[in-house]
Amino acid sequence: MLAVLVLTSVISLLAIWFYPSVQDFVASNIMWNGIRSFTDEFSAESIGSLDNLPRRAEEAVLVSIPYLDYTNEELAKIKGFVEGGGTLLLMDDYGYGNTLLAYLGVAVRFSGKPLLDPLFCYKNQWLPRIMDFAPRVKEKGINVIMLNHATALTGAAHTDIAAWSSSASFLDVNENESWDEGEPKGSFAVAARMRFGRGSIVVLSDPSVIINAMVGRDDNYDFVRCLIATEGERRLLIDRSHLTEVPLDVAKTRLAGAREALANPYALIGITAMIFAVVSRYTLWRGETIGRQEKSG
Repeated sequence: MLAVLVLTSVISLLAIWFYPSVQDFVASNIMWNGIRSFTDEFSAESIGSLDNLPRRAEEAVLVSIPYLDYTNEELAKIKGFVEGGGTLLLMDDYGYGNTLLAYLGVAVRFSGKPLLDPLFCYKNQWLPRIMDFAPRVKEKGINVIMLNHATALTGAAHTDIAAWSSSASFLDVNENESWDEGEPKGSFAVAARMRFGRGSIVVLSDPSVIINAMVGRDDNYDFVRCLIATEGERRLLIDRSHLTEVPLDVAKTRLAGAREALANPYALIGITAMIFAVVSRYTLWRGETIGRQEKSG
């Protein structure tokens, strides 16, 4: 019975460990909607809590895709991180990015309405191609990027804007997938970078530019590099605490934490001693049981 229980537990743990995640923007997800390729390309680290932000903020870039709302404590931590010299890359379309921007007191906002472009696009208007960049971006060799079900930015200062959509694009306010009289039309800002304290805030109106399905699409990766370019090497940290998680992802996270804990030599010694004690006790109990059965027989 004990052997069956142990075997079942081992098989379950192995299934959790090796079964790939299918959740949006998860680093371990190798499917179309994950960011495994981006994580590998940028040597990025996932952090499960903003408590894990480094003390030396100037040595890190924090990537936040806020599909879950921030607490006041988290907002304060991000503000302190950027003011202390860190770079924040806020990528959002229909999430809680505006909550953070309002707390930081900056004017830029995500419009929250779909940005469609029926003329300059890839396959369909939901995949607009961006070809209008600020001079500082063009000089880095960026010619075109592709967005995927994006929105647009409002309130950004012209000098902060890094890229604009084409004059044929529009905001689909009523979300009927076609332009109607009165809906905003023309060029819209889709990326901006501004100074904040000793650090920088970078705002991009589409987190999907980094998913696996967008790998190799135009100059997307080079554009991200250009946006977060800073002096010296910086750690790229992806905040996964504001991404929606399914039970499988929660189990994977806990299993990874347990694995790290078990890597500690003291933990290994303790577990080995515990297993030895349990096995020894079980062996003695079985021996006594068999001995009593032989005497009674």
